[in-house]
Amino acid sequence: MLAADTAVSYGSMKKTKKATRMTQLSGESAIACSGEMADFQELQKILRDKREADEIEGDGAAFLKPRDYYNYLSRLNYQRRMKMDPLWNGSIVGGVRADNGEVFLGMVDLYGTKVEGNFLITGLGAHYCQVLMQNAWRPDLSEAEARTLLEECMRVMFYRDKKATDEIQLCKVTKEGVKIEPSYRIDSEWKLDWFKNMTNEHWRPIRIYQ
Repeated sequence: MLAADTAVSYGSMKKTKKATRMTQLSGESAIACSGEMADFQELQKILRDKREADEIEGDGAAFLKPRDYYNYLSRLNYQRRMKMDPLWNGSIVGGVRADNGEVFLGMVDLYGTKVEGNFLITGLGAHYCQVLMQNAWRPDLSEAEARTLLEECMRVMFYRDKKATDEIQLCKVTKEGVKIEPSYRIDSEWKLDWFKNMTNEHWRPIRIYQ
């Protein structure tokens, strides 16, 4: 499963809360990205053109498997950064091969560095959500448990990241194919004593010179 919020910011200004940061690559794989939205859109175009070119050639080496996208993306990002024109994204490619059932999850950063793992996090979430993932992940995690864990991570990011939003989107990849779900809002709790008691009036005496 892949998860991302739907916010796009220009500096500190939130441009939209309805963007999609993930897309289907093939019938077996999908990608989700953090970072620059414009670079993600450019990356979608590059990968779509690559897939179409391979399918048109029809030489039996179709560019459709999750690991193919992962390796190609790594070489692409490395080549772009060597030309001082990087795609400023952290990308996670996930997929399940229909022929042999291989489950794949890999991450590529803007330098072309490749990492594979049981769970992967990009952006600011890598600083806040690693421990949540490490404590909760196990090989026999059910879909409902995985969804709950992802929602908890996205909730923490909503609390901690001023550019995040409480509207998220999930993508599920199985042998049956790729399903990108509509975005939805997660619950958050703000009725804390700190926000009720530590008001401007609480700090006013400190700021007034006697």
